[in-house]
Amino acid sequence: MVAKMFESIRELLDHSPMIHNMVKREIRGRYKGSALGFLWNFITPIMQIVVYILVFSIVFRVDIDNYYMYIITGMVPWIFFSDSLIYGSGSIVDNYQLVNKIYFPRSVLPLSVVLSKLVNMLISFGFTFVIIAVTGYGVSWTALLTLVPATILLFFFTMGLAYILAGLDPYLRDIQYIVNVLMMLLIWMAPLMYTHEQFDNQFFNLILTLNPFTYFCDIFHGILYSKIVPDLMTWVVTSGLSVASIVVGWMAFNKLERDFAEVL
Repeated sequence: MVAKMFESIRELLDHSPMIHNMVKREIRGRYKGSALGFLWNFITPIMQIVVYILVFSIVFRVDIDNYYMYIITGMVPWIFFSDSLIYGSGSIVDNYQLVNKIYFPRSVLPLSVVLSKLVNMLISFGFTFVIIAVTGYGVSWTALLTLVPATILLFFFTMGLAYILAGLDPYLRDIQYIVNVLMMLLIWMAPLMYTHEQFDNQFFNLILTLNPFTYFCDIFHGILYSKIVPDLMTWVVTSGLSVASIVVGWMAFNKLERDFAEVL
């Protein structure tokens, strides 16, 4: 299995120009023909974050210090995660003509989607640092050093799930719609708009514990909002989730892709 995985990685590297072009197509092409073009990749999530800040700081008045920063530092990785799974799950079906016409590693398709969303997230983090500088919120440089490994872990965790969903979608075309619904539910099952301490409910705390994204959310909140290095247990859990996700996702996708030509 290890040898086959390294062979797949080498094959992906051989097709790096194709991946590069497909990432550019994902970033630029989705809004091709619109006045603002690829800027919609950033306008949409920024407006989504602004809406949550206004609703929960003015209408419902959540009692969290510097709430705007709490929302931003959780929502930026969430939007990457959510968009990667929503668009990544349909990456094979959406490109069925390409899949049936030429040979290339099919894993390129979900990979290019997730990489394009990663680029969006990195740019969004750039906007976040601008807000931090303008508002004088500040950062901990020690904690900030851990932002890179946190982002890598989230990428591999997301990539593994995207492989599973993209592999299943040709066989069950409802996958994309199911993922859309799940993302609408899961956003309330992670501490994105509230803290762990705000709920003294055993069942709800269990839901938070069982939601794997909770641990990634805690890492980014810790680094950018609380300005601390997340604790060792959180790193262990997220590392385990990331490794398990990418390995299982890669194995599942390789097994499922064998019959893509027949079902597409």
